[in-house]
Amino acid sequence: MSFNGGIKNMHNADLKISFIIASIGEARKLQETISSIEKAYDYAKNTSIEILIVFQGVDENINLRIKYPELSAFYHIKEKGLSLARNYGINKSKGDYLVFLDDDAAVKEDFLVVLSENISKIQAAAFCGKIMDPEKSSLYAECFSSSGFKFLNPFEFAYFMGSAHVLKKEILERIGLYDEKFGAGAKYPAAEESDIFFRLKSRNEAVVYLSDLVFYHPVYDVTPDSKRFNYSYASGAMLMKQICRDTKHFFIYVPIVSEIVIKSFLRSMETIFFPKLIKERNARFKYRSVFTGTLKGVWDYLWNS
Repeated sequence: MSFNGGIKNMHNADLKISFIIASIGEARKLQETISSIEKAYDYAKNTSIEILIVFQGVDENINLRIKYPELSAFYHIKEKGLSLARNYGINKSKGDYLVFLDDDAAVKEDFLVVLSENISKIQAAAFCGKIMDPEKSSLYAECFSSSGFKFLNPFEFAYFMGSAHVLKKEILERIGLYDEKFGAGAKYPAAEESDIFFRLKSRNEAVVYLSDLVFYHPVYDVTPDSKRFNYSYASGAMLMKQICRDTKHFFIYVPIVSEIVIKSFLRSMETIFFPKLIKERNARFKYRSVFTGTLKGVWDYLWNS
């Protein structure tokens, strides 16, 4: 598996960017998401975009203030499922690059300028950027303290998060769309973006982190045990899928699973013996739920497959 990426000047006069937002109908948050894209469009001036919103299981009309109705398209699907909705949006999209946002996420005003400039010079199948909390101005995760840009290797999959990533449509269609068994509303309710990331890396595609490409997403200080368990359950299943699918690179996935399990087990022990020392971090990361969820996901995927 090669970790190399290429840098190449590209002509982007006809470049089009598609924003795909899967939504369950929370109007206020969705309004903020759409408004941030429209502000980025105003700032970029000459960038061609479209905004595709795919509602899942929502039939009622939602009142939204749309500044550029000619750029926006709304779709409804009966079934609920993040990956299902994203795949629907992909099939409707006309962009060269696709930006995937949660309906409670947003982008910085200069987002389109940064993205289009980097597309013009960096040959990459995918981009991801820095995720910030919009109110606290804090980092969504420690990895986003990195500055500049870098080509990600498989062990850096944590940079590539579901709420904020960009994929080249041509390559996405080549490797396959989102696995609809993963993502919110599916059997494994998360990790759909990590599955895409590992499929890209197994085919030697370049995935680039850009610290200047800024997304916004709320950071919650307290995470429910069930939510952390579900995420870890899906992650464990996703990693087991890679081991089964990409056997020649099992030496990459097995250490990742092992690290997650060992670290979460040790942290769980700390919560027992040193509860005050780790209380704040455990409120967010729920180490016991990570430990049990990951192991259950690995086992269930192996058993079912």
